[in-house]
Amino acid sequence: MLKKVKTAKISRQKSAKQPAAKPDGQVGSGSVLLVGKSIIHAQELTSALKPLKNVSVSNCENAAQVGTMLGAQSLYDVIIFDPEIDLGLAAKLRSVVTNKDAPFIVAYSSTWSNSAGKRLEAMTETGACNMVTFDPDSVAKVVNIIGSRPKSGDLTCPFCQAKGFYEDDLWTHVPLYHSYARTELKTSCPVTGCDKKQLELAPPHRSRDNFQVHLRNEHGLPMRPDSNVPKETRAPTPVWPFALVVVRNKKGRFLLVQQFAQRGMWVPGGRLGLSEDLNSAAIRIVKEQAGIDVELTGVLRVSYTPQNEFARLRVIFVARPTHEAEKMPLKTVPDYESVSAMWVSSDGLDGLKLYGNEAQEWFPYVARGGYVSPLEVLTPESASAPKL
Repeated sequence: MLKKVKTAKISRQKSAKQPAAKPDGQVGSGSVLLVGKSIIHAQELTSALKPLKNVSVSNCENAAQVGTMLGAQSLYDVIIFDPEIDLGLAAKLRSVVTNKDAPFIVAYSSTWSNSAGKRLEAMTETGACNMVTFDPDSVAKVVNIIGSRPKSGDLTCPFCQAKGFYEDDLWTHVPLYHSYARTELKTSCPVTGCDKKQLELAPPHRSRDNFQVHLRNEHGLPMRPDSNVPKETRAPTPVWPFALVVVRNKKGRFLLVQQFAQRGMWVPGGRLGLSEDLNSAAIRIVKEQAGIDVELTGVLRVSYTPQNEFARLRVIFVARPTHEAEKMPLKTVPDYESVSAMWVSSDGLDGLKLYGNEAQEWFPYVARGGYVSPLEVLTPESASAPKL
C-alpha cells in the first residue's frame, strides 16, 4: 500500500501506440495461483477459468508455503485465496514479492463478500487485497483483463510502478488495481505530450487535480474517435443535480456501494450528465456502481442547497431490482465508478464506515413502511396536472 509522502518520484515516459485490435474471440492469457484447498476445489471458480485457454493455473494447497513458492519475483498475475483461513496472507505475500509488477490479489469468500465490514477490512493496508468477491465470472473477467494486456509499452503506473503499459492499458489498470487507494502523494501525468503536473494521486474527492479524473477524461478510450466511452463533463453549471437511490430487494435488504479512496459505503449516487433526466440518471448510476438494473418506485426527498456560485439539487429515489436483477450477482470488479456493491439489512449498519448518513436515515424509514412520494412529483414543465 502507499505511504503518505509529499511527492511521488514518477518519470515521464514516451507512450507507444496501442497495437491493432485483437481478433474477435481471442481469449486472455496470464498466470493464476489458487491458494488453499477450499479455493482449489471450488468447482464454479475453476469452471469459470477453464474457457480462458491461454491462462495457466497453479495450485498451492498449504497457504503457509505460498510465500516460499512465490519468491521475491512473483510469476503470477492473479492470486486467489480464502480470507476466512488467513486474511493476513495477502499482506504477507506483498511483503515477499519485491518486483513492482505485483500480483492482483482476490479474496474469494461468500462470508467476506456479503459483509460490508469484512469487505472494507480486506482492502485496507492490513488486508492488502485488490478485490473481494464470490462471483466466479467476475474473477474470470479480471484474469482476462490482466492476462491479455501486452507488457511491451513504455508507460509506468504512478501508483505501483508496474511497467510496460500502453495508454489504453494504463487507463484500465489504474482504477482496477488502485480505485480504493488513498494517499497524499502528488504526481505528473506519465504520458508524453501531457503537461499536467502536481496532480493528486488518490485524494478523497473527484476534482480536476485528481490524477484518476485526469487519466479517465484526458487519455485512453474517451480520446479515441471510435470509442463509445464519453468524456465526463467537469465544467460547473448554475445547478448541480444529483440522484441518490435507496434500493431494496425482495428479501428486504438494501443496496450499498463501496466507494473509492477508502471513503467507505454509501447508497448509489452521482451527478447527472448533460441533457439527462433525473429518472434515467438514477437508473444509470445504480447500473454503473452496482451492476444491476432497477425500477424506480418513488421519491423520498428533493433538496435544493444554494452555494456561492451554484446550487445543488439532490433527489433521493426508492427503487427495486428488476425481476432478472433479483437473481444476478452484484458488482465486485473494481472500476472508476465504484469498488463493489452488496446487500445489507437495515439494522446491519452499526460499526460500518459510511460516506454519508443517507443509509442510516432512510433504510430504517423505508423498512418500517414510511411514506414514499410517487414518481409523478418529478415531471417536465410541459406535463399536465394529474387527474383527480
